[in-house]
Amino acid sequence: MSNPTPDQIALVRNNINNIITFNKDLLNQANIKLISAYAKLSEPKQNDLGLQIGINILGSAFKAIGAVFGPPGVFISNFLSGLVSQYATDTPPSLNEAFSSLLLRLQATFIQLNDDLAIDYQDPVKNWDKTFGGSFNTPFEKVTVSGKISDLANCQFPLQTDPAYYTLLDACILELDKSIWATLLGNFVITHYIESNPSAWSDPCDTNAIDNSFLKVNRSYYHVWTTTDNTDKHGNHYNTYYREEYNIGTGAGLFSDGALNDDACNYLFQNYSSDQLDPPGLFLRSDVFTKLSIPKADQFINDGGIYNFNFKTLFRSTYEKPLLQIYAPKKTCIN
Repeated sequence: MSNPTPDQIALVRNNINNIITFNKDLLNQANIKLISAYAKLSEPKQNDLGLQIGINILGSAFKAIGAVFGPPGVFISNFLSGLVSQYATDTPPSLNEAFSSLLLRLQATFIQLNDDLAIDYQDPVKNWDKTFGGSFNTPFEKVTVSGKISDLANCQFPLQTDPAYYTLLDACILELDKSIWATLLGNFVITHYIESNPSAWSDPCDTNAIDNSFLKVNRSYYHVWTTTDNTDKHGNHYNTYYREEYNIGTGAGLFSDGALNDDACNYLFQNYSSDQLDPPGLFLRSDVFTKLSIPKADQFINDGGIYNFNFKTLFRSTYEKPLLQIYAPKKTCIN
């Protein structure tokens, strides 16, 4: 075991003390963000989602410290994320039980982390060279991290009176918020509308302009465009544009698309189309529909084009073709 100097020990204890204060502020914001997410999503299910969920949310938040604070932040981020991730294999008794809600699970994980840090504050030398490590999942990737208490002798965690403290806090809050929403959106479903006679456009066609107009009114939707090159009888080339349509919500039925409400969509999405951002949303629209693990359901639309009455106009503001029949959805998953 290495022999830290008194100055190194003092620096580590000072950093741990500042981190404990930071975690208390982050927990307060986590409570606010989680309650806000439930309110916006109108999601009554608050069952415990297990030990790994708390690890994922905190790990994602602490990962931001390394991105914002530069090389010193990497030491802090790896140590904190590693310490939290280790709970998956070396679970403290306080976390080895079921909780009645995600909120209580998150609070318990924060409290356990600060309890462990308080022990290390009292005697940092005891675990000076011990490596803490494990894995956690951000909304988009699995991350494996490790760190040591001795790493904290290579950096200076800012005081609560330092503006840099709040720069770090804001970055962690944003990543924590993203992780909370990515977790809760797993309770919803992405509906893929499969049409027997899909909508098509010919040149000139500005797909971004169509999306910008449509998605401002139908905010829970997402479009994927494909283009085919065609030749007319005179040998002239022209393009045909086809649109696949998706919707996020509680699942579509005959008289309702189950769309996610506008307040939730405004908070969730950063953009309408690829060329028009709508900050300060959490995610790009394409990332929500293609990169988060949200269940998917197919709705088959048999569009014979023979009826004037359009069921979809009952629940969607704009649609080009009449609907004849919708069949039951088959659930799969977008990864």
